[in-house]
Amino acid sequence: MAGSGFKPFQYISSAFNAAMQRKAKREQEISGNQNGQMSLFEHIQDLRKHALYGTLWLLAFSGLAFLFMERVIFFLKRPYTAFLQHAESMGIKENLSSIGIFEVMTMNFKICFMVGFVLSLPFLVRELWRFVSPALYAKEKRLARLALISSIILFYVGMCFGFFLIIPYFFQEALSWSSKYASIMITYDSYFNSLITLMLIFAAVFEVPVVLSLLGLAGIVSSKSLINNRKIAFLACFILGAILSPPEVISQCLVALPMYIMVEISIFIIKKIEKNRNQNSITQTS
Repeated sequence: MAGSGFKPFQYISSAFNAAMQRKAKREQEISGNQNGQMSLFEHIQDLRKHALYGTLWLLAFSGLAFLFMERVIFFLKRPYTAFLQHAESMGIKENLSSIGIFEVMTMNFKICFMVGFVLSLPFLVRELWRFVSPALYAKEKRLARLALISSIILFYVGMCFGFFLIIPYFFQEALSWSSKYASIMITYDSYFNSLITLMLIFAAVFEVPVVLSLLGLAGIVSSKSLINNRKIAFLACFILGAILSPPEVISQCLVALPMYIMVEISIFIIKKIEKNRNQNSITQTS
């Protein structure tokens, strides 16, 4: 039948309305007052307000990055300029190349947007917290606040770790290896796309402890299951390291080892969570 197929927009709409209803119900349970609570429409209006504020923060920081675009580009080219000091014999141009009329202009706007997102992240998370926190119990608020703060800090640590320590060496090894097989012409678009992708990958890798800790709190993941699958995690990290890095052992280790260290940190945190949970259950039973 024509109307019996999967309708993604209808599914998303119903899931969104169900989530808003659950939030309203939770707020009623927490306040203990069934009267005077916001309706479903008012919850949606509240979400729209916080989404609008988040968008304004994003646009404001993107505009700030646009005003200082030249300095931002100069700073982000540091891995490339560091590589040029060792690339005299490869014939690579000092300036990045452009093969399209609007390539540089389009990429500069993309860079400003990404820089704006990175700088506005704490404010975006704050707007999310303001919307969600009324539907959380006191204990849940403490855990959620800790998770959000940790995720922001680890996001920045991951990006800085990648940009200052890994990416310069990564580019040097990748381009040195490629120069054996072809002449190198690095375009403006390819350099910054690669830089943004790698920085976001390292930021995501450093979020692993937060994600696994939340799954541990929910009882979905246990320290025992992670320990039993330690070898698989180790192998998966090195497979991803081989995919994301040039075919050179040191580069693969520089990408894979931080991933695996995040897994070990997650095991340690989940052990602490399980220990506290067991102590609380013993206290309650006694």
